[in-house]
This record gives sequence, C-alpha cells and structure tokens, in this order.
Amino acid sequence: MITTIASVVPLQLADRVLISLTSISGLVLVASGLTIIFGLMGVLNLAHGALMMVGAYTAYAVQSAGFSPWLGIVIAPLVVGLIGVAMEVTLIRRLYDRPLDTLLATWGIAIVLQEAVTIAFGTSQKSVAPPIEGSVSLLGVTYPAHWAFIIVVTIVVMAITIGLFAYTDIGIMALAVIQDREMASAVGINTRVSDRTTFGFGSALAGLSGAIMAPLLSVNSTMGIAWLADSFLVVIVGGVGTFTGTIAGGILLGGLDNLFRTVISGYTSIAQAAVLVVALIIIRYRPQGLIPAGERGE
Repeated sequence: MITTIASVVPLQLADRVLISLTSISGLVLVASGLTIIFGLMGVLNLAHGALMMVGAYTAYAVQSAGFSPWLGIVIAPLVVGLIGVAMEVTLIRRLYDRPLDTLLATWGIAIVLQEAVTIAFGTSQKSVAPPIEGSVSLLGVTYPAHWAFIIVVTIVVMAITIGLFAYTDIGIMALAVIQDREMASAVGINTRVSDRTTFGFGSALAGLSGAIMAPLLSVNSTMGIAWLADSFLVVIVGGVGTFTGTIAGGILLGGLDNLFRTVISGYTSIAQAAVLVVALIIIRYRPQGLIPAGERGE
C-alpha cells in the first residue's frame, strides 16, 4: 500500500513524528504531478510512476558521471519534463476524449521506460547520495538533514504550484483550456501549447520527486509502481482536481500508515491493509474526496 520511508529504515518510537512528516512529504510530492495530469487534465497516466523512476535514474546518472548531487536534482525534472512533452505531442493529444485508450497508451509507455532503463543501467539496484549530508536536531531527535530537506522542498513546490495555477496567466489559461477547450480556443488561447506545458510540468514534478526521494530508496526499474498506486490513492481520497485535497490525502494516508506501523509493529502487511480499508471507507462515503474541487482554495 503506502510506500513509506518507514519501510526502509530501522525505527525508534521517538522518531515516528519526524519519519511521518518525511513520509507524508514524499507522498505529496509524488502525487502533486499526478494531481495536474490526472486531477486537472483528466488523463489516466499510468506512466507517472515510471516518470518518477526516470527522475531517480537521472540523478544517479549525473552522480555517476562525477557531478554534484545538486545538479541531478536540477536536471531530473528537465529531462522528465521533456519526456512528458514528447508523450503529449506524440500520443496523449490524440486521446483526450478516449480515456481507456489513454490508460493503455500510458501503461505501454511505462513498460518502454522500464525496459529502456534496464537496458541502460542493468537490473541491479542503485544508490544515490543525498545532496545534504549530516543531521539536524529536531524535537530532541537526531534527524538526517536530507529528510528535513524533503519536507522543505515539498512545502515550497506545493506553494509554487498552487500559486502558478491560481495567480499567473499561464496557470489560469491552462485551467481555462482544461475546463472548456473550445471556448478557450475561441478567445485566442493556444490550446496545444497549453496542453504540452501543463503535461510537461506535471511530468517534471514526477521527475523532481524521483530525484529528491532517490537517496532514501533502492533505485530500480520497478520502483515507481508502488508510488503510482499510492499517488492515485492520495489524489482520489484527497479530492480529484485540488492541490489542497492532495495535501490532505497525503497527510491522512501517510500519517495513518506510520501510526498503524507503530501500533501493529512487525506486521507491515496488516498495517498496509488497515490504511487501504480506511481509504475505501472514505471513498465509499465521500466519493468526491476530503476536499472536493468545488471547495478548493487554490
């Protein structure tokens, strides 16, 4: 179910709050790109996890070439954003009114990306060094500095993304195209450019999340599959088409996952199942999500 940092590091009870914050931040960061592509554009993008994986491998490739980890974090969203634009130009723009075909097309792209990475880098798991070494002291706990960095990056990225779509001409035009393509075209908005920019931006966020999260995970060609499932769950539970809903969904599901792992120590599968049950209950009784698009503040 929820892929948390808690599953890949040894834990002490006193660390749980900070571990949860980092886990929640990772979920929200990964889901933010899907909020744009699936939540706003309505594209069932099953390649989102693979795009995250490509971002992680880009960071790995940059470091393997002898460059700074910071450069990998900068290059990853650019590379993945360009892949997203290429996806939109070659396939997605022909399938906006055919959701099932989009589902199959993006799943095919995900398989192609996974196989391409396997051919280029092999099947062994890779490791990526964090850009920030050392630790900081928070709440009386010695906390890895990179984990705190993930929290800060997530806050900054979400603030910029919400501001971009709410207060800039580019974002407002993108929303206009999403809501009524024909009317937007009639008033002079270049809908093709808007679609490519929006899809590319959502893909770039997936690449950024992969590069940021890579130091905490084993980097391999299938790493994005679990994050894809978690991202869709966060977006649906939080509220499709709203960034505040994505944040709420990430906080709820990520927090519950870490809570259940603490209470049901040693039974990871049971904890994951418990989170899924909670998610299904929410979807059953509040299918529009915790914060529906009509109630969003962005």
